[in-house]
Order: sequence, then structure tokens, then C-alpha cells
Amino acid sequence: MMPKIPSWLANTMEKVISNKIYQVEVVGINMLNSNLKCVTFKGDFFDANFMPGNEVLFRVNANEYRHYTLSGFDEANETCEVIFYLNKQGPGHSLAVNIKKGDQLKLIADGAKVKYDEEANQHFFFGDETSLGLYESFGKKVMHEDVEYFGVLELMEENLSAVNQLKLLIDTVPADVNSPAKNAINWMDNMHPICWEMWRNATFYLTGRAKSVQAFKKYLKQKGVSFRQIITAPYWEMGKIGGG
Repeated sequence: MMPKIPSWLANTMEKVISNKIYQVEVVGINMLNSNLKCVTFKGDFFDANFMPGNEVLFRVNANEYRHYTLSGFDEANETCEVIFYLNKQGPGHSLAVNIKKGDQLKLIADGAKVKYDEEANQHFFFGDETSLGLYESFGKKVMHEDVEYFGVLELMEENLSAVNQLKLLIDTVPADVNSPAKNAINWMDNMHPICWEMWRNATFYLTGRAKSVQAFKKYLKQKGVSFRQIITAPYWEMGKIGGG
């Protein structure tokens, strides 16, 4: 989430970080469903040094930027991908829903808020629609390194099938807006004890809705997972400005 800033400050900031700004063209669009839009951008990324978890920013109006996590990047072809969640609210939605092939945009390369744990042999993912880009990126790295990943996403009912298009090896449960993480925690409670014993020492990545992240983290702590194993990044919360 990023607050509004005066337009003059945004303009000044862009001059200061001009080496991180890339002119990009939209070269591909894949609608995973009516709410999830995967967009491929092409630019001169030879010096971008993208890594799994990398975030980028788009200026959505004179006063606001929105962060998105790359779902993939191809250094050889100088392309990168972002999965936009068309949540029908906020200035970010207006940008994402109107992006079309051939559009020219400014992309600002940022760091990685959530860093991949290079030391872990097992990676467990928890999140929602806003987490798909991150976990798509991490999933590719896990497969490349021949380690393991698993997890659960809480999604709105209409988005449950979209994960199949991404080929993510991860389970889904319906989101309960009034009881954050409730269904995901129930899913965990139904996990076979042997399965839990196999995964209890994993690195756990918790992203998405702030209250869901908080509830799932509390649950993991009660299960004996150490603080050092848990990486959190709340992206949004209902009623808070900046999540759309």
C-alpha cells in the first residue's frame, strides 16, 4: 500500500530514480478469468537484474503509484509479467482493466519486499488473489532448484479455478470476508498429521489481506512454528486506501 503524494514530488522522484524507469510495451494479455489479467511487458531490461519476488510500480494517476509483484521474467527476451487482480476498486483497477496490447507505459523497477529463502528445502505459501504473482514466481524458482513447495490460497469463489491455469501446485479454499483465514486454517487442521510433520520445518510465506496474514501467523505460532520460519507481507485490508 502506498499513500498519495503531491504530483510535484512524484515528478521529482521520477527524475531522481530515472535509471530504474523503463519504457515498456504491452506485448501480451492472458485473461485467467474475468478478474485476473496476466500482462506481458517488453522493455530494455538488460540491466534490471530481476529476481523472484521483485516488485514494480506503475503511476496510476498524478498522485498515486501501485506496487505489483512480477509473476515471471525472461532475461533473454527482455520481457516480464504481472498478474493484475481486477478488484473493481481503487485507482489501480482503472489502470489494470484498461491495459491493452500495444500500450506504452512507464514501469519502475523496485526491490523484493518478500525475499525467497535460498536456504530452505520446503516453501509453504499462504495468500489470496493479490499473492498469485509472487507465488507464481517463487513456484518457478522452486521447480528449477528441485526443492518442494505447497500451500493454500483463500480466493473469492469466482476465482478458485484460475489457479489451474497457472499450474500452481497449491490448494485453494473460499475466502470468508467476515472470518479472515478461517477456511485456510480449517484446511490446515484437516491435514494428515504425517503431512504436517513433513512440512512443519518449512519456510512459510504469508501475504495478501492483513487480517488473514495476522490470523494465519497466530495459528502457525500455536502449532509450534518458530518466528524465524515465517515471512509476512500484508498487501491490503478492507477499508484501507492503497489496496486497489
